[in-house]
Amino acid sequence: MRTNRLSGFYIILLTLLPLLSYAQIKLPHIFSDDMVIQRDKPIEIWGTTTKPKPFTVSFAGVNMTVKPQKDGNWSVEFPAMKAGGPYQMKFQTDTVFNLNNILIGDIWICSGQSNMEFSMKDVYNSAYELSKANNSNIRSFRVPKELSGVPHSDFSSGKWSVATSEDVANTSAVAYFFAKNIYESENVPIGIICTYWGGSPIESWTSLQSIGQHPDFSKQVEDFIALQKTDDSFNSQQKCYSELFYQWQKEIKETDPGYIEKWYLPNYNSAGWKILNAPGYWEYNGLPNYDGVVWLRKEINIPPFMAKKALLLNLGFLSNYDDTWFNGVKVGSVSYDGGRRIYKIPGTEVHEGENTIAIRLENTSGNGGFISLKESDLFIREMTGAQVLSIPLAGKWLYKPSMKLNDYPSKPKDKLGINTPSTLYNAMIAPLTKLSIKGFIWYQGESNSWRAYQYRSLFPLMINDWRKQFNQGDIPFLFVQLAGYSGITKDPIESTWAELREAQTMTLSLPQTGMAVAIDIGNPFDVHPTNKQEVGRRLALEAQRIVYGKPELKSSPLYKGSEFKGNKIIISFSNVENGLISTGEKLGGFAIADSTKKFRWADARIDKNNVVVWSDKIKKPVAVRYGWTGAPIESNDANLYNKEGLPVSPFRTDDWECFTRNNK
Repeated sequence: MRTNRLSGFYIILLTLLPLLSYAQIKLPHIFSDDMVIQRDKPIEIWGTTTKPKPFTVSFAGVNMTVKPQKDGNWSVEFPAMKAGGPYQMKFQTDTVFNLNNILIGDIWICSGQSNMEFSMKDVYNSAYELSKANNSNIRSFRVPKELSGVPHSDFSSGKWSVATSEDVANTSAVAYFFAKNIYESENVPIGIICTYWGGSPIESWTSLQSIGQHPDFSKQVEDFIALQKTDDSFNSQQKCYSELFYQWQKEIKETDPGYIEKWYLPNYNSAGWKILNAPGYWEYNGLPNYDGVVWLRKEINIPPFMAKKALLLNLGFLSNYDDTWFNGVKVGSVSYDGGRRIYKIPGTEVHEGENTIAIRLENTSGNGGFISLKESDLFIREMTGAQVLSIPLAGKWLYKPSMKLNDYPSKPKDKLGINTPSTLYNAMIAPLTKLSIKGFIWYQGESNSWRAYQYRSLFPLMINDWRKQFNQGDIPFLFVQLAGYSGITKDPIESTWAELREAQTMTLSLPQTGMAVAIDIGNPFDVHPTNKQEVGRRLALEAQRIVYGKPELKSSPLYKGSEFKGNKIIISFSNVENGLISTGEKLGGFAIADSTKKFRWADARIDKNNVVVWSDKIKKPVAVRYGWTGAPIESNDANLYNKEGLPVSPFRTDDWECFTRNNK
């Protein structure tokens, strides 16, 4: 019996030895199974060790001896390799551990705010797209959302994953469609590192070293640096705020009858609850002038063939913040105002017959409830498939108020957050700067639109900053010009979004930059348009043209010059060698002004590779603008394209003072 016990002990010990050895060598999270390594560049691997003695790393037939520094830091460099794989990387100390299924290909860092964060499960026709999203040559790494006052060397979590329908559902749609198009055109493995945060301004993505050089932020950076030297540092403030915020939420839950009585459970008796017709506001369904928390419930019937299948719950837009349960299991929440609610329901929670959806919806101002425009925006369906059944969720929901806003405990104030310069760079970009990459793709600007003139300097500042920090020359930087949004305007007016687009276009003066124009694939009522397929394709066209040696591919036409002849203006463009086209019967989107600086919509026609613009109401025009609104397509049918089908970028011929010039 004693022998058997000892044998069991040694078996356990032998099983643990690789884990103990692995613990001696610590790798950053960016190195894991299934990772992609950048081709054609030296391969640097780094980390730390608790035992600074030599060890061996082997990769693709090359053995390297690593001698850690006294502080435990180490790095090793392998020669550049061509695309291929899969490979294994072996680490040998007293025992051995491996990183498996490694591919050599191209790595693209995909960053920005919510339109880059917008996931695959939310896109137009997502069931079909997800059913086709199985590709072992596309890998993704999702960076955890974190803030920091100082640059980090690693993330708190994360690992590479292979593209499957299940995994891709929560991956950036723009990044995935970009990777898909590049893979199909170049036939090399693609790795996308997804690092984004909805609502974030560009200054939070720029290093403190660089943003401190900008005159509008120098004082703020000085105060931030001074704060770091005191006991009241960024990290201590964040920890303090997190604890206070957690306590605040705990107090709310302890006093909210919905939490106390568990209104989210399927077996809760909801007799006596009132009816809300969705989509619609509770102010128009029996709760006038109510701000606070309202709980909603709906029973749905799941047919046998949908049982045990992963589903997507589409709630459209809710006002403002929600926690959502399916059969008593929390499936999602949004703690900021905005965005569709599309939540993934695990198949294990889906059963035949009656199922319960419960929502705790908090509205702090204005109208609360379902704010989608169409009943068809509310439904539940299978997650993947070319043809799937949808169950409508519009119509009658039960509701019950639980807490008025005035009864809330006082919410703690967060002094530092995503609007603080460098906090996202420090936590979500800095850990990557030693990594060899192919390039960046960027979709951001919405949060800076009211400071559009300032963006003229902030955007190139950030691009140059990242290139400096990564130390790999002029790394290609591709970005999306803001899509159409911000309502429909009857007459030409000043537009913060138009000025932001102009600032983005001006940034093309930097080398190795490319812009995907997206004014025609937006939605004037939704800051998050769903056609991310075309956004990814247009970014990929820029990559093929600039990075992958296909200069014959065209980009969107850009304004080149103008000639004034009487009451007419002749506009010339770049990227129109094959001609211009209009997608409608009449060419629209143009406005002209005389010396009064008052713009009027104008007539326009295509003349070979130019456009002639005029208005019978203006005899001596001095300025022309095109697409100069938040939503150019809907406001005045901005429908000018090159023959390759790419829209002309909005522009103006005047240099009159910007509407946002003094906004800081």
